[in-house]
Amino acid sequence: MTMTRQSYGSLRGKRGGGAWQWTVIGFVIGFGCAAVVGLALLIAGAGSALDGIFAANRPTQTPIVITNTPLPVTPTPPPTEVLLPSATPTVVQVEIQAPTATPTTDPALILVVPSATATQAVAPTQPPADQQTAANNSGSAASANIPALLVGKTTPLRQVDGGTFIIGTTPQEVAQAVDECVNVYQGNCQLSYGEDSAPPHNVTIDPFFMEDKEVSYDQYMAFLNSMGPNSHRTGCQGQLCIATRAEEPNSNVIFDSANYRVNNAILNYPVAGVTWYGASAYCAAIGRRLPSEAEWEHAGRGATNSLYPWGDTFDVTLARTSRPREENTALVGPKAVGSYPTGAYSLYDMSGNVAEWVNDWYSATYYTQQASSSSAVVNPQGPPAGTEKVVRGGSWDSVPFFSRSVHRQSAPPNDQKLWIGFRCASNTSGAANTGAGTTSTGASAQAAPIATLPAAAGGSEEDTTNSQPTLPPPPGG
Repeated sequence: MTMTRQSYGSLRGKRGGGAWQWTVIGFVIGFGCAAVVGLALLIAGAGSALDGIFAANRPTQTPIVITNTPLPVTPTPPPTEVLLPSATPTVVQVEIQAPTATPTTDPALILVVPSATATQAVAPTQPPADQQTAANNSGSAASANIPALLVGKTTPLRQVDGGTFIIGTTPQEVAQAVDECVNVYQGNCQLSYGEDSAPPHNVTIDPFFMEDKEVSYDQYMAFLNSMGPNSHRTGCQGQLCIATRAEEPNSNVIFDSANYRVNNAILNYPVAGVTWYGASAYCAAIGRRLPSEAEWEHAGRGATNSLYPWGDTFDVTLARTSRPREENTALVGPKAVGSYPTGAYSLYDMSGNVAEWVNDWYSATYYTQQASSSSAVVNPQGPPAGTEKVVRGGSWDSVPFFSRSVHRQSAPPNDQKLWIGFRCASNTSGAANTGAGTTSTGASAQAAPIATLPAAAGGSEEDTTNSQPTLPPPPGG
């Protein structure tokens, strides 16, 4: 077989004829690579140059640093709490705290919003100091702001005539009263017990007003609660107002560290165990005052100057005393206020029930001094000082002898005896501030279920604490 040889002689046959072609091809390829590299370098260099140009002309900025410190702001003052008119305001406050001397809650957290049915403004609980002083001096109920808890509870006032009247008693009347005490009521009475009530003499007094009933537990608890917890200790002219069971086991007043209360069964009974300071402070809180001794005696005797509110002869059905003797010891004690509507000037319970504090200091010779005065005795206010205050009217714990309207007794102003209470007086009618008062239960009312009284605490007139506190006590028996 004949093989055809492919001839490459055309490439090799000429000197240098193929080499130049490879040279040209290599040059083209090398030039192209160099051009590409140069173009890339040119572009890179131009970019850097442009960046430098732009950087040179770019504005300089100060960096903003964000920290946790807030910008200063003007503080907003805490809102002043304003009680909006509301019968039952809603307080947006989770925790209710008892009042303290130093507020424990940020006022800005307190918001009082009105109720949907709000129609009545909130009354202040205590009168301003200047009004309180004026009320205490004038005895005007209209001049003071009654504590909110006492609104509608104050006792109605009755007008008592002014003029010139006889007060005091005679030795003959005292002798008759002693005879009745010993022979009729089997009591322990002596002529000396009535010596400080003599002689009779004239006094002139201005017209005034007196509460027609004795102050009740209901009213006095409202008074204490309006002053706040622990007010009974020093809330009455800096003195004790009334003993609670914490101080006196026989007291009817219960204090649970927040509120004052008594058994509901005795709310309508006369408050007892109250000090003179406690009585005076209550009257001042409602714009009234304690009556003077002369005012009290005239109101008890009436225009006829009788020995008792109803006349000159004692009637066991017209006053609550220790006669007749109460066989059921559970019923020993006073009756509800307003149980005996037999007094002069439409005043209840002026004889017996509880004896009543009056404003005057006591002096055994005060009546003698007044009777021997060369000038007229006008609106007497008692001695300027003393150690005991006058008590009038007798009580459930004594024989009728001590319930005569002319009889004088006394006790230290801080005493807390369960047979002493009080009623207030005023220079004006104070009609705007008198409410329904305490409801009378009538003459058939049962005795108050007071704490059981042991013999040493005053269970009968033989106990010297009530038989004759103004002079040395009588012998027992």
